[in-house]
Amino acid sequence: MNKNYKLPEAIEKHFHATNVEDSTAFLLTFHDDAVVIDAGKKYHGKTAIKQWSDQTYFGDHLRLEITNVVQNTKEIVVTAITDGIYDKTGLPDPLYLDFHFILKEEKVSILRIVLSSNSRAIPLPQPIAAFYHASDVRDKELLTDCFTDEAIVHDEGKEYFGSAAISEHIIQVNTEAKVSTDITNCEEKNDQIIVTAMLSGEFKGSPLPLDFHFTLDGRKIKKLNII
Repeated sequence: MNKNYKLPEAIEKHFHATNVEDSTAFLLTFHDDAVVIDAGKKYHGKTAIKQWSDQTYFGDHLRLEITNVVQNTKEIVVTAITDGIYDKTGLPDPLYLDFHFILKEEKVSILRIVLSSNSRAIPLPQPIAAFYHASDVRDKELLTDCFTDEAIVHDEGKEYFGSAAISEHIIQVNTEAKVSTDITNCEEKNDQIIVTAMLSGEFKGSPLPLDFHFTLDGRKIKKLNII
């Protein structure tokens, strides 16, 4: 594990136990009523989590190399290169996953695992990093918190006003079209931060390169134009 990243003890032990194949130490990192969401399936409680991890972590001899860590208002998101003896058919190579941790009483309470939208670990301002993480896991509450109350988003010739309406629109589109995002660049220009990303999913023109023009107000997004 990359020693440059300072992580809470439970998360650090999660990755260490995985890489040394210590299933007992791994299970101890979870709260008694923890939930894991992986590949669209939910595992609730330590018994279910043990069955899941015995198969997908330790049965597949998973190895995780941390490449990036971002903390937002609710989660700690760890990006890691993933390898093992699992079926790699149709998966990116190398495979980058985002591990979304929520802690409770210094234990892992919720863990959601998704394909990373920022596999290149491109540095992003905190509100923008939170925007992509929330979009990846379809978290409406977290996405709403990324925007100011009076934010404006321009997307596909339409305008969306207010954080709640914006969040609802983005979550709906991403869910219906099964959108996945691959961030390729980020630059600052004329008081805007422009993120270039390749979007893939069940929509016409996929994969499609898009530019996200963000305007920030402190630690919130006040305007987003998707081109």
